[in-house]
Amino acid sequence: MLAELHIKQKHSYLYLGFAMLSTLCLLAAFYFEQKALLALPFVALLGLWAIVNFRTLYFFLLALIPLSIEFDVSEGLATDLPTEPLMMGFLLISSAYLLQNLRKIDFSFFKNPVMLFLILHLIWILFVSIFSTVPLFSFKFILAKWWYVSAFLLTSAVVLRDMKDLRTAFWCVFIPLSFTVVLSLVRHALAGFAFDAINPVLRPFYRNHVNYAAILSVFLPFVIFARTWYAKYSFKYFILVFSVVLFLVGIYFSYTRASYLAVLAVFAAYFIFQHKLTKLAVLASFVVLFFVGQFIIHQNHYLAYTPSTKTVSQHELGDLVDATFKAEDVSSMERIYRWIAAIHMIGDRPLVGFGPNAFVENYKNYTVFIFETWISDNQERSGVHNYFLMTAVEQGLPGLLIFIGLLVSIFVWGEKQLHQLSGNLKPMYMAVMLSMIALLVNLLFSDMIEVDKTGSFFFFNLALLILLPRAFKGLVQEKQ
Repeated sequence: MLAELHIKQKHSYLYLGFAMLSTLCLLAAFYFEQKALLALPFVALLGLWAIVNFRTLYFFLLALIPLSIEFDVSEGLATDLPTEPLMMGFLLISSAYLLQNLRKIDFSFFKNPVMLFLILHLIWILFVSIFSTVPLFSFKFILAKWWYVSAFLLTSAVVLRDMKDLRTAFWCVFIPLSFTVVLSLVRHALAGFAFDAINPVLRPFYRNHVNYAAILSVFLPFVIFARTWYAKYSFKYFILVFSVVLFLVGIYFSYTRASYLAVLAVFAAYFIFQHKLTKLAVLASFVVLFFVGQFIIHQNHYLAYTPSTKTVSQHELGDLVDATFKAEDVSSMERIYRWIAAIHMIGDRPLVGFGPNAFVENYKNYTVFIFETWISDNQERSGVHNYFLMTAVEQGLPGLLIFIGLLVSIFVWGEKQLHQLSGNLKPMYMAVMLSMIALLVNLLFSDMIEVDKTGSFFFFNLALLILLPRAFKGLVQEKQ
């Protein structure tokens, strides 16, 4: 009885303290005319939640990924709400937790090529930031990279202890993501599935159709293989089968060419991984890229694709596909405009690049004016639209080689682990590998790792690549 009374008394103090803090913040917000002060009680509440049970807060963060919105803090700074502030919190939470359990950390978690390349990648980003042309932007980039790693890799390695936890993580993402797909399709249907109506129907959850289609294509493999968790013809089994179709319909009506390619690549990669052809596929990819690059550069052949009066923004899917092959689509031409600028920038600073997050501030001086289109003013301040060129521009050619090394290790080492697994771990490992393939294809046409909708899955997938072969033996040796 005394213990129960003590607990109730502690709870009453917490409620009273929260009420007083909320009242003070409300009064201060009106007095100083600072609306940001209204967020302090919620920050305090989340802090308390993290102290009491950060595992449930982690699952809450996963559920928020499909529902987050982009918010412009200033002209040159934007954030994703409420996910990015929560990621910042997890940087502190995971750091404090690991320091508290320093003696229990199992450092064998890091003894694999994937983690070694990732650590080298992070160290190189820190090094090239010393030479950045925009130090403040690079500093923000480094912090963002670290809170992505903390929230979705390190925390996943602590929280996910068995298949039950993985299933919980899946449903936390799946339910809100499916909600946004249904909502978007219904709103799009009311607009007659018009090509030029896709972006408005996605708001406020998605900045544009590219982000929307990317998260669907990246999460699709998990939906496909999650069926193996449940008995055939059970309710959850039917839900997941239906959802595969739902996601494919959502991708189709997103009118996003990169995600169409990503879906095709997922089915091709399944065959490659099943037949242990990853090394051959990697080699073939490098050969193709070399010859394509030689063809474009030889005698300035790229100049044949300069924009003309026929280069316009398309308003029908058929016209878009046709214009893509004829190089008459304005978005495709804008990509080439920035890719050429990126190649020129790489030649200017090949070793250390211009610094993380520095492309937008520098690329206008390296563009070729005959490729300029009516959208080249870049009011959105978007990047290269190719993560590999972006990496080479901002981190130099060594940074690009390290990142490529990370990707190659993911697929070559991952294929080896895949064929050593059995039971229900194997199909989920295949889902992770295929999810990374979908993300890789999207990276060819967009800059997606520093975006919460997709970047979160990059680091979440890295955690699973290591956890599943270890039978969920994570960063700490004992279950907490």
